Amino acid sequence: MTYIWVLLSLIIIFVLWSYFEQKILVISKYTVHSELIGRDINGLSFVVVSDLHNTSFGKNNKRLIKKILEQKPEFVIIAGDMINKKKRCYPGKAFDFIEKISEFYPVYYAFGNHEQYFEELKNIINDAESSENRNKNCVHLYEEWNAYKKELKKLGVHLLDNSGIELHYRDSKLTITGLSVNSDFFDRKNLQKPDKDEICSLIGSRSREGYHILIAHNPLYFKEYVAWGADLVISGHMHGGLIRLPFLGGVISPQIKLFPKYDAGQHAENNCCMVISRGLGSHSFMPRFLNPPELVQVVLLNK
Repeated sequence: MTYIWVLLSLIIIFVLWSYFEQKILVISKYTVHSELIGRDINGLSFVVVSDLHNTSFGKNNKRLIKKILEQKPEFVIIAGDMINKKKRCYPGKAFDFIEKISEFYPVYYAFGNHEQYFEELKNIINDAESSENRNKNCVHLYEEWNAYKKELKKLGVHLLDNSGIELHYRDSKLTITGLSVNSDFFDRKNLQKPDKDEICSLIGSRSREGYHILIAHNPLYFKEYVAWGADLVISGHMHGGLIRLPFLGGVISPQIKLFPKYDAGQHAENNCCMVISRGLGSHSFMPRFLNPPELVQVVLLNK
């Protein structure tokens, strides 16, 4: 009987701690060194916002906005999953946050699997048009998604849906590209990987000129991003492995894999670096333990 009470007490402590931990907001800073970083972008910094999932830190996300302003970045990168699939996306907390932060900085927004869900609703709707089973809720959600994108564009937000943008700093060039892969590549049952040719079919070949940042929501395909030619990969999706243990890292991935290799932090392979955000929010009851919501700052330095 004593063991049962101990177990129940531990479960209650875990649930309460997880609830309160999700109200915490920390910032992690990473320095990326590369000889490809031009002298005019040497020292450039930006922040990464990922996996907000319509969460709010303080009224109208004032705490999150304040934390970003304190870092004084050159721009803001959104690495996907600002919204929740199957839920209304406009109006919403994610849009309100982007609307506010875009007053201060350029925003480069790449899609995650939750945004990709809305993009693929069009196919579902088209397939059902000749059927009596057409889902009116899907139509409504898709209309909201289009309104969300339309209003973001009005704000000057750069939606990098399998597209890129070139930034020029005097004699230095910086390219930022957003990769949107099919939602099948986020499925826990999927065993395939998007190879170099498939990535090229979506975003084209990598220009060798300048320094290239690839925003790719799912970090599991790091080697494929390296093969494509990215210099720096910005990812999220893993939520830090939900529960983090000292020396072991994240415990479980969204694909229900234990101790995933790419769960959070900074990784390197063949002169390419990847920075993975632990994310800010949750789209369902997803516990966080020793894993507070994270805002990421990245500084580029010439090697």
